[in-house]
Amino acid sequence: MIVDVLVVGAGPVGLLCAYQLAKFSKGEIRVVIIDKDDKRDAPVYGRACTLLPRTLELWDQLGVLDEVLNQGVVTKTGFNFEGGKIVSGGLSFLHRMDKHGDTMFNFALHLRQRLIERIFEEELERTANMGVYGDYELEGFADESMGESEAGSLSSNEDHPVTARVRNGSTGEVSTIQAKYIIGADGGKSKVRKTAGIAFQGNNSGAKWIRMDALIKTNMPSPRSLNSVQSADHGLLLWCPIDGGRTRIGYVFSEKLQRKWGTVDGQNVSEEAIMEEARKAMEPFTLEFEKVDWFTIYGIGQRMAERFIKGRVILAGDACHTHSSGSAQGLNTGSHDAINLAWKLSMVLRDQAKPELLETYARERQALVKNVIDNDTVIATLIGGQYPRGYETRAGSHSTKQLLKEWFESAANQGFTLGLGIKYAPDSLVNVVHAERIPPSTIGPGERGPDATLHRIGTGEERRLLSVLPNDGRFNVVVFTGKTYLTGPSLVALGKALDASLLSSSSSSSSSSSWSDKVRSVVTMTTVILGEAAGAAEVMGCDPFGTGYLDTTRRAHDAYGIDDAKGAVLLLRPDGYLALAMDISTAAGDLSEYFARLLVG
Repeated sequence: MIVDVLVVGAGPVGLLCAYQLAKFSKGEIRVVIIDKDDKRDAPVYGRACTLLPRTLELWDQLGVLDEVLNQGVVTKTGFNFEGGKIVSGGLSFLHRMDKHGDTMFNFALHLRQRLIERIFEEELERTANMGVYGDYELEGFADESMGESEAGSLSSNEDHPVTARVRNGSTGEVSTIQAKYIIGADGGKSKVRKTAGIAFQGNNSGAKWIRMDALIKTNMPSPRSLNSVQSADHGLLLWCPIDGGRTRIGYVFSEKLQRKWGTVDGQNVSEEAIMEEARKAMEPFTLEFEKVDWFTIYGIGQRMAERFIKGRVILAGDACHTHSSGSAQGLNTGSHDAINLAWKLSMVLRDQAKPELLETYARERQALVKNVIDNDTVIATLIGGQYPRGYETRAGSHSTKQLLKEWFESAANQGFTLGLGIKYAPDSLVNVVHAERIPPSTIGPGERGPDATLHRIGTGEERRLLSVLPNDGRFNVVVFTGKTYLTGPSLVALGKALDASLLSSSSSSSSSSSWSDKVRSVVTMTTVILGEAAGAAEVMGCDPFGTGYLDTTRRAHDAYGIDDAKGAVLLLRPDGYLALAMDISTAAGDLSEYFARLLVG
């Protein structure tokens, strides 16, 4: 079998990668996704379950969120208890998320991973007529772009340098798949990572945590909120409502508790033991178990792959970073990997963008994941009642509970953890800063584009800015008009400049026409008109750029810090991060320069 991309691992991250590649290319990119397990009848329990605001935004722009919202449980606030009383602290970063006012997704959503996978599988089938090859395990592969690997001297070719060998677990039949790229989304024990010889750097702390999904009864107040309980012997207990009326409970299974139950390194702990310790951790509230669906005990550690790309091998999700679930970062960080990667790989595979674009995936995601790893080291250590490195000097004056509260209540930490504060560094290829100019927007290149309410011309129907800028693999050029009686001449000039130099294929020069077609194929245009208007062309003095919407409440202009008297043109990447902020007068030239750097000539 010959394909463009082989995705190994059909968890949410692998499914997201496959879905986007198929969707963005309208089936032009051939993708095969395999998983060593046949999940068709897999039970629903355990693993990731919490989606945070930025992930919800990204999934919504991809068009995969509606059914997740239908099946999941929304939490907007919660309580932290100690000794049966409500106290400050706990999971405060997940409480009152409405204070982060530039997102409509001011909540967390809880849905168990297998249900999420089923939704993605159905979307993949519906959108691309593509299914998962379950019960197919990767035995090894060779990548001729970087020399032989564990798979040995399998034959390959220049166009499809990756040759993989996969085995059907039921029949034992071995098949060969040739691909241009292989994506390892196959978890912390990634066969792809190991075969490629990529080091997985980090360590395990030795701490053990319990996680369980159960149907329970309790007299705890507000049991369908996202709560926490401060326990002397069990750390910070997690109380998370999930689908099916279930609750996820998590707590620290300390060395003291391991000795009490006679376990070796936390192994072979009984269901009775984990229920009894959960009851003790919840005191003075009562806890009655009607049914335990699942429980696990796992070690806490933080690891990150030395590199995310090697030759034609690309890692995403747990295959390139693992950490605790202390701040619910696993599925969220993996989703950000997949969404950062897919539009770039899609453009490279379709010969739209230069291959160097893929390098920005590794640069951007490794820097952000390093931050996640560092944060998790602090959080997990404090939850376990220990002082992280660098905090020892505060041990005499602050308890670990106080330090955890301080960490979670930091605005910067909250924004980053919720994903809303994630920011990519300036980059000569994707996040361009003109340092010599006064920025026309307070949102800088590499920052997330905030949401805002717009209105449809005439009907006045509300539209969310991010909903009219879907992620279809193309860039969004957004023209903010400012006060049109001041900016009208500049808008007219912009239209003429774009027609002449960038977005029109009417040029007499065949090479110019070809270049314009390339740019037009990777951009969508939208106009945001400040104030009321009887019509877009009526108030602008020219046709709007793409579809026009009214910013009657000026929320969009304010969210992006646009000067009313000048307006601005913003270029947003497919994943919703700002690529370039431009004055209206320079936008045509700036866009041409940007895409000349990015696109294949």
